[in-house]
Amino acid sequence: MKTLRYLAAAVVAAGLMAAPAHAGTVFMFKAGGAIPYDVPTSNIAYDCGTVGSDLCTDVDADGFTYSKDGYTVTATAYANGLATQLIQDVLPDNSGLAALSEMDATQDQTQLDSMEALEFIFNTAVNLTNIEFNSGDDNDCSGPNTEGPCGNFDLYIDDAFVATIAAVDLLTDVYYGTKFLFVAATAGAGFTIAQFEISEVPLPGAIPLLLSGLAGLGFASRKKKAA
Repeated sequence: MKTLRYLAAAVVAAGLMAAPAHAGTVFMFKAGGAIPYDVPTSNIAYDCGTVGSDLCTDVDADGFTYSKDGYTVTATAYANGLATQLIQDVLPDNSGLAALSEMDATQDQTQLDSMEALEFIFNTAVNLTNIEFNSGDDNDCSGPNTEGPCGNFDLYIDDAFVATIAAVDLLTDVYYGTKFLFVAATAGAGFTIAQFEISEVPLPGAIPLLLSGLAGLGFASRKKKAA
C-alpha cells in the first residue's frame, strides 16, 4: 500500500510539472508578415469596410470561423450585448479583427463608446499568447492613432473575469481556456486583434507511465489477495 501511495503522489507531482511546450499555431487576421492571413470558412460579406479587400460577417451572430492545424476558432463581435458586424480589416498591414460600427464604416476599432467586445471560442482548451493589438487606423498601439489609442480591455476567460489589461503592440502573457472575451474598457479608445498564437497544454510524459504502473500494481495486489 505504501508503494501505491508513493506512486500516486508522484502522479500528482508530475501533473504539476511544466511539460516542454510544443510549437504554437499562429492565427493571422491582418495582411503582411511571413504568414499569410487566414480567411474565414464561410459567412463572408465583401466590400464592407473602407477597403474592398476587407471582410465582414454576413450573419453577425454566426461570426467568422477559422480552421488551422486541427484547431477551430469562432470569432464574434458584440455591441451593447448583441452580435454586431465583425470586420477582418485586412489592409493595410497593421489591421485585424474588430467590431465594425455600422453607423460609421471608418470606425473599425472595438470601442468602449459603442460597448463593443470580441469573443473567441476554440474547439479545445488552449494556451493563448502573443496577442498583437493594433489601433483602428492601421497603426500599432504605440503609433499615431487618428481613431484614438488602443486603451484597455476587460478579459473574461470561460465567462470568468480575469483582469483589466492594456492593449499593447504585443501581449506575451499566456492565458488558458476555451472561450476568451475582450471587452473594450477605455473611453475614446479601442483596438483590433491582428494575430495570436495558440497551443494545447500537453499531458506530461511521465503520467501515462505512472498510471500504467499503478494499474499493474493494483492488478498484482488483487491477484495476491485472491491466492
